[in-house]
This record gives sequence, C-alpha cells and structure tokens, in this order.
Amino acid sequence: METGQVDTSLEPMRGIRPGMSGRRVLPDVLSLVVREGVMERARALSVFGVDALCEDLHRELGYDFSRGNRRRMIRLLVDLLVECSWLEAVRSGDRWSCRRDGTPVPGDPPADAGEGDAQVGFIRRCLRAVPGFLRGEESPIAFDAENLRVWEEFLGCGEFQACRSVMLDRMASASGASASLLDLCHGPGWGIERAMARWPEARVIAIDFTDAFTEVAKRRAERAGDRNASRGLSTPPVEWFGPSDWKGFGHPLPFPDAAFGAILFSCGDPYIRPDARDSVYADLRRVLAPGGTLGILSRGYPDPEHRHVPAYWARVTTLIHDFAESVCAGWHGFTDVGENQRMFSRLGFRGAWNLGGAMSILDSALWILKKG
Repeated sequence: METGQVDTSLEPMRGIRPGMSGRRVLPDVLSLVVREGVMERARALSVFGVDALCEDLHRELGYDFSRGNRRRMIRLLVDLLVECSWLEAVRSGDRWSCRRDGTPVPGDPPADAGEGDAQVGFIRRCLRAVPGFLRGEESPIAFDAENLRVWEEFLGCGEFQACRSVMLDRMASASGASASLLDLCHGPGWGIERAMARWPEARVIAIDFTDAFTEVAKRRAERAGDRNASRGLSTPPVEWFGPSDWKGFGHPLPFPDAAFGAILFSCGDPYIRPDARDSVYADLRRVLAPGGTLGILSRGYPDPEHRHVPAYWARVTTLIHDFAESVCAGWHGFTDVGENQRMFSRLGFRGAWNLGGAMSILDSALWILKKG
C-alpha cells in the first residue's frame, strides 16, 4: 500500500473497539484472583516460579493440576498479573514476586461496562466456572447441543463478525474471488453467511467434527442464499460434511489435493493440540490449490517484546480470553506468534497480503496466508 493510501479493507472494523471486552472483564478477573486467595499465596511465597506456585495452590486451595490445562491457566494468570503491574519478573524472568508498591488496577472500567456484548457475556460465564474447574470439575462448556446458544452468541459477536469481513476482503484482494471455499469448523454458520455474501458465486463446502450446529448453520446459509437470489445472484448450495466424514484435528480432511481456492478457519485454531499443529496445517496446505489463500481468525499470544502484540488492551484481552475459555472442552490456547510464523514458512505458506511478507494483521488476530 502506498503512503497516504486509505486501507478500505478495515472499514468493517469501524465502530469496533478491539480490547473492549478486556476492559470490561478485567475487574472481574482481578476480583476472582483476590477472592480465590491466589494473590495471598503469591505474597506468602515471596519469589516463585509457576511450578512452586502450582504446588502451593494445590496444597492450600485444593487446585487439581493432575490433568488438563489447569497448570497452563496459572501461567496465564501470572502473565496477566505482570501486564497489570500486580507482579513483576525477577532474576532471569522465569520467577516473579508481588510488586511492593501495591496492586493498582490499570485504569477504570468503561462507563458502559455492562453485560451487553456477547463476548463479555461468554467470558463471564467461563469465569464463573473457573473455581470449580481448577479444583477438578469437568469442563462445563462443550461443542454440543446443550451449549448451542452459548456458542452461537459468542462466535457471532460484533468483533468476530467484523474480523471475518476484513479477512474475506483481504483474501479476495490477494487472490480474487475464489471458485471454491472450505469453511473449516463451520460452527453456527457465521463464516458461511459472510463468505456467501462476499463471494456469492463460490462453491462453499462446510465441515465440522460435531453435528450440534449443523441445523442452525444450514438455516443461516439458506437465508444468505435467499438474500443473494433477491439481488439476482445465483448461489450454489452449500455442501455439508460432518463427524461421519471427519473426526477432528489430527485426522486428514476428506478432500483431494488442491481441492479449494480458499479456506476460512474462524476461531478453531486454539483447539488444535500443540503436537498436532504441524500436521493439521500441512493437511490444510495439501487441500489448497497452488496460490490459494488461508484465512485464520484467532489471537496471538502476547510476546514479551511487545513486537507482535504491542497494544496494552489487546494483550490483556488475549490473556483474559485464553484464561477464561480454558474451562471449555478441548481448549489448548492461543499460540506464540513467532512460532506460528516459523511453522507456516516451514510448511510452505507465505504472507498473502503485505508485499513485504507479513502474515498477520490486527495485533496478530488475523492471518492471511497463501500457498507458495
């Protein structure tokens, strides 16, 4: 983009304030930390590492770190409390202590800090489950019919919808409108709806490892097709694949090589096991046509150097989101941006948007990649 040229592809973000959900729920998280006694235990330890803190929390508060991602949740809390100036790093940076100048809350919550935003409501729902989950209770939120409304509202929040629009616009700008698009982990169908509006003539294939969302996603696709028809546009029917075709991450996709010109992958990346990431993305590259684009909506874990995720409230929001959604079945968390860049390069992807090779935008919340 030339200097002074307006980036119109970010127009869908107008009115969206990234990081607002973090502003709204940070007081909830800090209150939880105090109420649960985590800060009291941190002060009692004086200087501690994550392992020592977990051992103390197990002994004194009954937290169960024998399975799942609960130990990682404590590391998330430590990173968040460092961002908020409640803790500070000592020695080599792998040990921490409570700050001696008190525990200030960084800024007041906004005046409109209510329940209105679906993202805020979801995070608060998860936070209410944290005490029991840390003490060994099962994950209270799964991808099933019982939680359909929870996921539909959360995944359809304003920020995610705007990000999907930006991502599809940039994918189209990089490669043109694709003749075939795969919506990976289609969920309630929000991505399908946006894709059909952006690329009305594309053949859309939707796949998910659960059929809990299929009916609501089909209704959303039908409405999108009706809107296209009212504009005189002919839209191919969506093709659906479910758990009988694909068992989820770690299993090959049931499609031939080079089957798609584009892949939309929205909000599913943190549910990939760390040891399966290479194979999952290698399989996505396999089903992409040469020059095809891959769009990923996720968040990048805040890097210590503030290079990839520099904005304070983006960092805080990411850590809160990661911590809260950890109570959901199958969550593995947001990943390091540098590690992602190296993995994508190793697998043969390159940045699709920026001529300089940049892979991600919006504080690493969006990744626009092209098969090299």
